Amino acid sequence: MKNIVLLFSIMLFFSCNSQEKISLKQMNENLLKNKNSFIYLDSATIKILTEGYTIFRLLGTKSCNIHPDKKYSNIYIEDGFHDEEGFYNGIVIIDNKNICEITTSPYKLRQDSLFYTKVNEKNEIVFYTKKLSMEDFKNKYPDEYFRYELVSQDKVNDFEKCLAIDEYTPKSIVYTRNYYFAGKGIKTYNLPIKYSDIKNGIEGLPYFKEDKKKKFTECINNLNILKIYNNSPNDTTLSNSN
Repeated sequence: MKNIVLLFSIMLFFSCNSQEKISLKQMNENLLKNKNSFIYLDSATIKILTEGYTIFRLLGTKSCNIHPDKKYSNIYIEDGFHDEEGFYNGIVIIDNKNICEITTSPYKLRQDSLFYTKVNEKNEIVFYTKKLSMEDFKNKYPDEYFRYELVSQDKVNDFEKCLAIDEYTPKSIVYTRNYYFAGKGIKTYNLPIKYSDIKNGIEGLPYFKEDKKKKFTECINNLNILKIYNNSPNDTTLSNSN
């Protein structure tokens, strides 16, 4: 009888733990079923994006030695598009450490062509991928890093409180959508923030009063992700709570 109870306990333990993980392939399928996860809603564009997302997320990450069928405890996806020309710029982070950039942007390639891997899918979709360390991600991709840390540190609500300080708080135009799995379902986020827009202080918003500006700056800095410099050459601290 004790052996049966022990066996049942072991089975229950592994069953519970397996439910706390998901594969990238499963996450992609779940996201594609939810039409609200698409930035563009017309049927023709959704069809194109469905095929594109699958190729970028699965084949792209595979070129970064991330296995789409393997189950992981944490998966973060950012699907982004160039503001004007629509190039896809995506980030996938597995277990908060394995980072893969997927892009169709020729601008990215010109900046760092030696470190990108060219992927030519059979349907003639050509894109480029690059493995990143967390340090490079933080230093070279501050906008994407800031959004990732908001999500992974569960600070999105705190960030939204910063935005709510005043109707004139800076809100970036960002064509991205962020998804995060951490064992309890997939969460979706829209984060109107480019850290590069605010890192040197808040300028160009005449109706954003100084007292509100100060409060907003303190609020962002208290998130302990990346600091606003306040245009001071002596304030060059970048903070990460990890």
